[in-house]
Parts: sequence; structure tokens; C-alpha cells
Amino acid sequence: MPMGSWRIGKGGERAPGDLNTFTHGRTKPMAPLLADQMTAELDALRKQLESLQHSHDALLKSLSATNDTFKPSETSHIRRASTRVGRDAIFADSSTLSDDSSDDEDYFVQSELPSHSFDHEHLREHLRSHDWTDHGRQVLASIISDPAKLSKEPHLFHMGPGPADDRSHYSHFQVYNVGPNGLPEPVEVTTPENSMSKAAEIWHSLRDIGKRKDETVVGRITIAREPSPILFGALHLTLHDAFDMDELFQHLVETEASSAHMFRAFNSNPKHQRTFFFNFEYYTIVGDECKPMEWQRADKVTSEKDHHIPLSRCSAVVALVLYDDQPRRIRNKGRRAQTQFGWVQDVWSPWQVLQLECFPDWKSTPADGRPYTFEAGHKYLNGAEAFLHALLTEYRDARKRFEEIYKRITELVTPPLGFLFSEELRQNRLFEDKDFTWTRRYFYAHQTLGNVNNSIKSMIDSFEDTFTDDIWEGESKTLWPLFEESPRNEHWKRRLRLLRLQFERQMKELRIIIAENNERRHEIETLQEQLFSGTSIQESRKSVELADVTVHQGYNIKVLTIVNLFFMPLTFVTSVFGMTNMPGDGSPFWPFGIVLAAICIPFFSIIGFLSTKYGYSMMAQKSKQMWRWMRPKREPSVPDDTDLNGPIRPNRSLSTEEGMRLRLKDRDAPVSTAGMGRRRSNQRPAPSHPHIQRMVERMGEGRESGLTRMGTVTDDDEKKSVSLGRDAVIDIHE
Repeated sequence: MPMGSWRIGKGGERAPGDLNTFTHGRTKPMAPLLADQMTAELDALRKQLESLQHSHDALLKSLSATNDTFKPSETSHIRRASTRVGRDAIFADSSTLSDDSSDDEDYFVQSELPSHSFDHEHLREHLRSHDWTDHGRQVLASIISDPAKLSKEPHLFHMGPGPADDRSHYSHFQVYNVGPNGLPEPVEVTTPENSMSKAAEIWHSLRDIGKRKDETVVGRITIAREPSPILFGALHLTLHDAFDMDELFQHLVETEASSAHMFRAFNSNPKHQRTFFFNFEYYTIVGDECKPMEWQRADKVTSEKDHHIPLSRCSAVVALVLYDDQPRRIRNKGRRAQTQFGWVQDVWSPWQVLQLECFPDWKSTPADGRPYTFEAGHKYLNGAEAFLHALLTEYRDARKRFEEIYKRITELVTPPLGFLFSEELRQNRLFEDKDFTWTRRYFYAHQTLGNVNNSIKSMIDSFEDTFTDDIWEGESKTLWPLFEESPRNEHWKRRLRLLRLQFERQMKELRIIIAENNERRHEIETLQEQLFSGTSIQESRKSVELADVTVHQGYNIKVLTIVNLFFMPLTFVTSVFGMTNMPGDGSPFWPFGIVLAAICIPFFSIIGFLSTKYGYSMMAQKSKQMWRWMRPKREPSVPDDTDLNGPIRPNRSLSTEEGMRLRLKDRDAPVSTAGMGRRRSNQRPAPSHPHIQRMVERMGEGRESGLTRMGTVTDDDEKKSVSLGRDAVIDIHE
């Protein structure tokens, strides 16, 4: 078959052959038609590829929208292999899901990062002259507390290899320069003799950016773990033009909940407008040879014991800064806005990422020989992607610390395997001792898991409240907006979808830890109740035993009392006959016997009678009656009015005139008016208030003062009856 020819093969593919095409068994020369057919097929293949790409994007979007990883697990008993063995679950990295080698260099940030360079004297002057806040003074207390030392010391860093007094040899820094190809390159400063201290090496890697002319730097990643005070000062100097380092130090020192500070476009501070950061606050177990910072809350006892877990408060900051020379202005539409306009940074600007960690442990080191996050060969499109990968690393490290705390708490409260076979261990767990060992241990474990759950919840809330759907789709107006439709932005959206899946996996794992902690807390509550029940039963049994002892003691006292009662009359009689004025030796013995019988027999009879319930009640009753009879009688101070009748109840059915006549004691008066033919009684009504009447009569002011109530005060001329008519006038003297 001649070269340069084509033939139609299976499936419509062109195979090398002549320039003829098989049509119904005949060959025809169709060079122009062949070119058109090839073009059409290429267009069809291109459309097919585009449709597959759109299907792939739609599938990723549906997975992100429909997965339930943000929902808490409804399973009551959750068991995970990753939690039991203490290893990380396998996560799909974006480098395995996308081909970085096929990315065009135009997809990456191309603008160069602003360069700077500092030396030793710059650091000395910065430490001496900067206006430090209270939180900055706490972080750098050992450095800035003695200004004279800053001026006299020839070297601010420990010189030479070996351990340092400020524990800077435990500090771990990683610095990466990111070029236009998006690949991080570590910045390492080493000498052949290895004569520099670790702090000096870290300082040399921090102080310069863009110093080499043959190197283009579009981004920088700085990771600082457990920095010493002098290295905190070095970070403050080299990054204070990019970040508000005083603000970051404040969030490190303050014991607050984890928080996100991402929407700062309308902030009045220009540094805050272009910076974004997450603050992490939770707990960790103090590692071997590790020491918490002076300003960190931690256990004073850092040694590990069977009944103690050395915990420390730990904090971290993951921050991003974008160097956009021409930010876009947006209007602030808030009703209570303090600024009218804000400035939005372009996500394709030069950038820096800072990952500052203060964890007194060794959990940040990858296990099983895996590389660090930024040493896996992944290429980063922009600063936002590097920031999200650093943030994802923090969530993974936090999960490892939470799993370790859960494991240690479980070992603290769970009975050992020998519990099933040892009676002594069962006795120790069931009953409390004098030091309240198990009560304190259960209380400590229960409260610790509760605080850990609060920390996890704040971390989840910070992420979910910040990264909403519009941010993952690039539609946010204030956080990393995409201003145009371009292949680079589409590629960035696909990267965001892959990152979102990984973050959702971490949120699901953290929620599983919360569920496991709650389940463990319920088990601890059950252990507390069982301990309380066992101890209560033990105390009740001891109380019964003590009550039995008390009854026996009361019986013994009763016996002693009875014996004493027998000797009391005998003692009395012998004391009487033992007097010196009694008859001498010649007197007969029978008077003594008669007296003894006359005293002892009634005494014993009375004691025997009063010992019974009936006798005691009879004695009490008769004693009360005798006392009432013997008690002197007192005359009552209030006069006895029992012989007086009460006030007559007025008849409400009478008319006004009849009521007046009744009050005037004129019931016998004839009624001349029509229809009033009732007979009135001559009986005078009894006074309504006799004691008041007598008081008024004694005072002699009944008539003169006008206080006499009609019909109640007796008149001196009572014998003179006066019949009053219907129209009679009553004259009352004033």
C-alpha cells in the first residue's frame, strides 16, 4: 500500500492506504471529499469530547450538591477502622484526580511577588522600636522585656549546632518559593560544615524574597511550627508588610473558639482587605520533650500517669495575602455599613500563605513516610488553592489529635481486660475509695470530651459558614470572584470541586468523632451511675450495721440503768442508817429491814409501772391535770358580754320610713299613711355595741358631742315615750 494513502477501517477509523475510499465494492478517487469528511469527523470528535467534559463537570457538581457528608450521622454505634488504628483514611488528592502535567502555564499565576531583604540589624531595630500590643508582648516576653540585652547581645540567635536555651532547636520551619509553573520549591540554607544553628538557618530562609535574579517567584508558602520567641520576632519582621501580624498574634494568644476571617473587603484597613485567615483553637496531648508556650493554657503536670492525661490548649493560623495592584471597587450595600466602598482582590495575583502552628506535640509530622503537603509534587494554580490545601492539612492534623484524645480517654475510663477475672479490680471499680479516685476520673473524662466536642463544632461551623455554594462555584462578589469566563477560570472551578469533596470528607470524619465522643460520654455517665449505686448500697449497709451496733449499745445502757436503779434505794437507806446520830451497835436489825422494804418496794413498783407505755401516758396525763389545777387563775381583761344579745339584723324588705322608725324605737307608732297598717312591737332592740355605749356614758359626752347613735344610746328620759308621726322632725343637738 503506497505511503500517504488512507483506508477506512473498523469503527470508521482511517487506516493507512491509498487515497481511494471503498464504496459499494468500488474505489473512487475522492481527495476533496476526503478532506471534508475528515474535518466533519474531527468536529464530531471535538463535540463528543466537550460533551464528555460537560458530563464530567455535571457529575462532580451533582456529587457536591447531593452528598450528605454535611449531615450528622444517624447511626448510634459508629465504628471506624481509621479511629481504631490511629491512621489517616485514604484521601484522593487533586494531583491524582487531575493531570497537572497537561496544564498550560497560562493557567498559573504569572505576576512576580514583591521582593524584600532584611538583615540582622533590621531585626534588632524592629524588636526595639515596634509598638507591641499586649498579645505581642506575651509572645515575645523573653526578648523585649530587657531592651538593654537587645543592644548588647552580638547575636540574637543561638549560634552553633546543638540544643539552645530558648528551645529553638525544637522549632520546625518549611519555606517554599512557587514559580510560574505552580510547583513549590523548598528554600534550604545549609553549609557544608553544618555549623549553623537551626534558628540561624530558619532566619536565612525567611529574610529574603526574590533575591536571586534567575528565579521568578509568584508565591511563597511559610510553615512555622513551635517557633521560639526570637523566631516569632523574625516572622513579625518579614511578614508585617503583608499581614497584620499583631492581629494574628492576638488570635494565637486569646483562648477563643475557632473562627474564620475571610470577608474583609469592606474593612477600612488596607491590610485586612487583602488578607484572609482561619484561626484554630482546640486541645492536644503534650508530647514527649515538648513544652507549651508561656502564654498557652496547659496542664502544670506534664508527666503521664495512669489517672492523668497532660492536655494543652493549642492554636494555629492559616493566612493568605493577595498582592493585587489594581483591585476592583464594589459598593457596600449594608444598612449599617461603616464604609461606602470595598476592594476585591483578584485571585490570580501574587500571593503568600502563612501556616503558623503552636502545638506542643509531634502530630504534624506525616506518618508512614508520606511527604509533607507541599512536597507531594502538586502544582498550585494560585494562592487560594495553596491556602485551601494548607487549611485541609490543618483539619487533618486536628482530626489526628482528636482521635488520640479519644483513645486516651477510653483507656482512662474503660476497665482493663483483667477486670473479667479479678475480684479486686471489680471491687475497686464498683465502690469508691476515700480519695474519690473514680468519681474524679469520670468527671474529668466526661468534661474533657465535652470540651473537645465544642472545639470540633466550632471548627466545622467556621468552615461551613464561610465556604458556601457561591464560593465553590466562583460566583461570590467579595471572596475570590471570577470576573470572566475563561478556560483558566473553568479549570480553577474544577479544582475547587475536587477540593470541596476532600473538605466534605474531613467534615464527615469530624462529625463521626463528635458522635463517638458523645457515645463515650454516655458510657461514662453509666459508669458514674453504677459507681454511685454501688457506693450508696455500701454506705446503706454500713448504716444498718452501725444502727445494729447502736441498738446493742442502747440495750447495754438499759441494763446498766436497771442495775443502777436497784442500788439507788439501797444506797439511800444505807446512807440514812450510816449517820452518826443513829443507834449504835446494840440496836436491833429489824428497823433497817422495815425501812428498806418500805422504800424499795414502792420505788421498784413505781419504776416498773412507769416503764410500761400505759404507766408513762397515765403519769403524763395526771401531771398535766395537776399543773392546770395548781396554776393561778387570771381575771379576763375584756368584759364578759355573753349575756348580751347580738345586733338585730335589719329587714331589707322594709321601706325607708319603716327602717327609720325601727331605728328610732317607734314601732308602736300608728301609721297614718295609706297602705301602712302594720303593727309594731313595743320591745326595744338590744344595743348593737354595748361596750362602746358604756364608754360613751362614762365619758358623759353622749349628747353634747353628737356621737350618740340613734337607737343605741339609752336616754335619761327613757320612760317618757314619744310617739312620732310619719313626718316627724328629729332634732339632733350639735
